[in-house]
Amino acid sequence: MRNYIKKLTAIVLVILLLLPGISFAAEQENYLTAEEVFTEDEVEKLEKKVDKKKLELDKGISSLNSKQSMGTYPRRKGVILVTKDKYKGIIPTGHAAIVYSYGTVVESLAKGVTTGANDWYQTRKTCYGVTVKGTTIAQDETAADWCYKQIGKPYNWNYLNPYTRNKFYCSQLIYAAFLDNYGINLDTSDFGVAIHPMELINSSNTIKIYER
Repeated sequence: MRNYIKKLTAIVLVILLLLPGISFAAEQENYLTAEEVFTEDEVEKLEKKVDKKKLELDKGISSLNSKQSMGTYPRRKGVILVTKDKYKGIIPTGHAAIVYSYGTVVESLAKGVTTGANDWYQTRKTCYGVTVKGTTIAQDETAADWCYKQIGKPYNWNYLNPYTRNKFYCSQLIYAAFLDNYGINLDTSDFGVAIHPMELINSSNTIKIYER
């Protein structure tokens, strides 16, 4: 009888350990994949638009300091970082985060909203810095704080639902921070309601302040 109970307990433990993975996989299967939503051809077209967008000075930078500031990797809290690199198999050719401090960014990965190192200038093949038009430096910082408060929420595998605030994919997190706090929409028409990271650069409501 004791052996039976031990075996039964072991089986229950295995099931409990497997359940999160099963539900995780099932959730992914219920939605269109990133490759289906963000098709390669459309992403390439978007990248060309982004490359044509001119570099401008970050807010708060005077023309006297323009030579020193132009092309400098952004560490200001509230600046948006975007890369074209395929990032850990999530969204093809793209990832986005927001600067939280000199050495930290807030981002959403497969494990959910978390923090990461603010070292994209040396760990990414491509990197863009973006700031939002119509906000102050203080408001950008508030947007970063808002993103930080979402830490622990799961990844949103439904790229066609940027409206939920219970879970986030990377670019949706940034989009939500500025939309909910200031009514500024960073989405474009490139992928309908889905928000590709590169759209954050191509948006008419943002300024490109850094690229490599």
